[in-house]
Amino acid sequence: MEAVGWAAVVVVAAVVVAGVVVGVRSIPDAQRYLKMRRM
Repeated sequence: MEAVGWAAVVVVAAVVVAGVVVGVRSIPDAQRYLKMRRM
């Protein structure tokens, strides 16, 4: 059962990291998009 717990922790950590990476990457893209819209 310990293996299942570790697997769940790893999966959750991977999802959180992926979400943070996507969020950080989308911020500059959103700003660039808004600048293009103003022009």
